[in-house]
Amino acid sequence: MNEHDPIVVRADAEGNPTITLADAGTWERRVHVEQVWGTVVTFDLRGERFPDNYDQIMANAVAYLHQVDAWFSTYRADTPISLIRNGIMPAYRAPAVVQEVLETCAFLKELTRGVFDPWAVKGGVDPSGYVKGWAAGQVADQLVEAGIANVCVNAAGDIACRGQQSPDELWAIGITNPYDTQQVIEVVHISDGAIATSGLYERGEHIVNPRNRSTDVAFDSATIVGPDAGIADALATACLIEGPDSAAWFAELPEWSVYFVKDGQAMFFGPDFAHLTNKSGT
Repeated sequence: MNEHDPIVVRADAEGNPTITLADAGTWERRVHVEQVWGTVVTFDLRGERFPDNYDQIMANAVAYLHQVDAWFSTYRADTPISLIRNGIMPAYRAPAVVQEVLETCAFLKELTRGVFDPWAVKGGVDPSGYVKGWAAGQVADQLVEAGIANVCVNAAGDIACRGQQSPDELWAIGITNPYDTQQVIEVVHISDGAIATSGLYERGEHIVNPRNRSTDVAFDSATIVGPDAGIADALATACLIEGPDSAAWFAELPEWSVYFVKDGQAMFFGPDFAHLTNKSGT
């Protein structure tokens, strides 16, 4: 079982919960894995049947992922974001999609009081901490509009879901134990939304607090669940850095849910975790 595979939770003969990989039931299932952005994006698509032009739909989805790279890669000199970083192009001259992403990043910078700050990155603005999740959500919507109703797009752990994973069963995504990523500690059911987690196992990616350049993190893992995969992506890392004070950010985001782990204890709030009643809940 990979860390972000869709799963299913059912009771065994003795009533204990069991977790297994989720199949598509009576539906068809198609999976595509694309190498892009220096990582892997996985499409898990399901339904009673697929459109006759499925191959073209997937070709368009894959092309879009590579177009995102053409807009936002900081490793290519010809992208709008590189031109902005190098002072060659002012942001207001960039394509509209780039301006919209930067506007959302500015909102998130203000919301998090600078804990998420793409402008504090060495070399100039770099919205990568938002773009990966954002792109997953964008391409998921495109697939639905093209006629594939049940979609899970996993962009290296930033996950956008639409529809269901099998008849009458929402997409079920496990939150992994930050001390053992083969163990699931909670399950989130999603129909039209997103989930992203930052955790101890990401320290190798050099998470940096833009306010003081520290690599220390306050939580062992932070999971964000809500309607937008880009915002979930950005807030997961920001919450990991900020710790308990990040709860104040969600006063403006009542439809969002969070699940924090610190020293083996869970803290959580929001509609997706309303069913949890242990003493760590808030």
